[in-house]
Amino acid sequence: MKAVGFLSARYRGRGPLSAAYVAVVLAAVALLVLAPPLYVVVYVLTHAEAVVREAFQHYLIGSAYWQMITRALLLSLRLALATLAVDLALGLPLSYLIARRKLKASALVENLATLPLVLPTSAFGFAALMAWSSPLGISSLFGQRAALIPQDAVLPVVEVPVLLLIVHVALTLPYLVRPLVATLETLGEAYELVSRSLGAPILTTFRRVVLPLIAPSLVTGSALALTRSLGETGATLIVAGVNFPASVAIVRLVGALKMGLASLLASLLVASALSLVLPAELLSKRAALRAEVRGTRLEKALVRVERKLSSSALLSRLAKATLASVLAILLLAPIAVIVKMLVEYWSCDPYTGRVEGGVLYQVFGPAGYWPRIVRAAANSFLVASLATLTAVYLSILLFAAVRRTKLLPLVRALIKIPLIVPTSATGLSALLLYGESGLNLVQPGIWLTLLVHVSFTTPVVFETLISTYESLEVDPLEEVARTLGATPYDALETVTLPVLRRGIVAGAVLAFLGSLGETGATMMVMGRDEMLTVLIVNMAEAMAVPAALFTSALLLLYALAALLLLRTFVR
Repeated sequence: MKAVGFLSARYRGRGPLSAAYVAVVLAAVALLVLAPPLYVVVYVLTHAEAVVREAFQHYLIGSAYWQMITRALLLSLRLALATLAVDLALGLPLSYLIARRKLKASALVENLATLPLVLPTSAFGFAALMAWSSPLGISSLFGQRAALIPQDAVLPVVEVPVLLLIVHVALTLPYLVRPLVATLETLGEAYELVSRSLGAPILTTFRRVVLPLIAPSLVTGSALALTRSLGETGATLIVAGVNFPASVAIVRLVGALKMGLASLLASLLVASALSLVLPAELLSKRAALRAEVRGTRLEKALVRVERKLSSSALLSRLAKATLASVLAILLLAPIAVIVKMLVEYWSCDPYTGRVEGGVLYQVFGPAGYWPRIVRAAANSFLVASLATLTAVYLSILLFAAVRRTKLLPLVRALIKIPLIVPTSATGLSALLLYGESGLNLVQPGIWLTLLVHVSFTTPVVFETLISTYESLEVDPLEEVARTLGATPYDALETVTLPVLRRGIVAGAVLAFLGSLGETGATMMVMGRDEMLTVLIVNMAEAMAVPAALFTSALLLLYALAALLLLRTFVR
């Protein structure tokens, strides 16, 4: 820390040393944060001949692999677009109701909307599978012995698996809701009150006044939700069944040692995600959803419909109840079913009565899953802790280097890339970069897992730190310290960072939980050092349902406790 202080103390001063400090920090960020998710594209370009030959000119099956890659990518794109459509239908009204405190339990609904940010995705995926596609799930509450939603059920027209769509909506909704709620709370109600005082109904006010004002956040949140769906791996692996979206196909190809094909699919997925998000980021700076229909028949018809809907208290209450209920069912029903089934499977299999099918036998008895759970939990907490500490330290160094320079907008845009790139692609890319095919620095195992986790936890901490810094206006306080003789480093250490500590802690909590719950990237690089989220996937694939129930319940209950902790720090 003293060495960092020595460099930081001269950060605003003498040119060569200041430039060297910035260069070193940016180089470290490029290597540890940006290179892991993007190297896979370099790998494909440098091995283009072999990759093309295997994809299009295989000596046995011709272009069959390319057709498989195309099907997987198209399924991912259809699923992501369908997920976004549902997110918008639920998220827009829900965000407004939360921000304006128009729900009876606004705080509870807001916590529910935040919950997926801290949920381990493989645990939630297994919970959703048990809830919707198991005879002991939700259907058993209605006296039925058939799955409520079969795992192979497909939604017509868009042709996406229904269970995958439900899981992706649940896990992506916060990425749309949280930015919109923050923007609406910042805007306040002044514009709406003026519009309402001029006679506009509430729905017209929302369409003509609120929607244009929140358009930038809407575009950004939509892009994040879309890419989150494209890259979701942990829950998707468990509920996909015979359907192979791109994120799952990458895992399968790596498992089959088809590294070239996996790299090609990962590169296409990375390109798809970046092509969706980067234009959206540019558009969000000047987005304005102003459909100029004033004075037209369409506008008059819209106003009449909106006036009737706005004046119906019954419809208003029904809409609020429906939104809150849908959110609760999406998120709480799977968790409740896991607890219910855990009780039923505790001592024996509820179908056969055999003790070999119970939690006690599989976890604590001869089946011996308990030692694996303990080892996996220790590995997961070690990686999450070290990755979070590294991310915090690296974020503070980067913050000190760029906060008052013209580099800040560019750095903020680039450092979001690991959050955009699908996690299975990030894991494969890091495996190629740091492994034998690249720098040959480290083999698959706990340390390579740590390097990958640093890549996607650092952006979380840095963005939270920068957002807190901009909202609190710390610079005047720091200047006061400078006038009293403090060096730049002393002012940073004794004034700025203590003022920003809540933002740093909130970012660290989010980064820790994100690391703890990550599955896709971890599966690619963990080697023999099994992590808890991947263990759940392995249990599910081995049909060890009681052990998977127990492990999923542990992680989900931990996530609920972590949400309370996060809310405390955010406040």
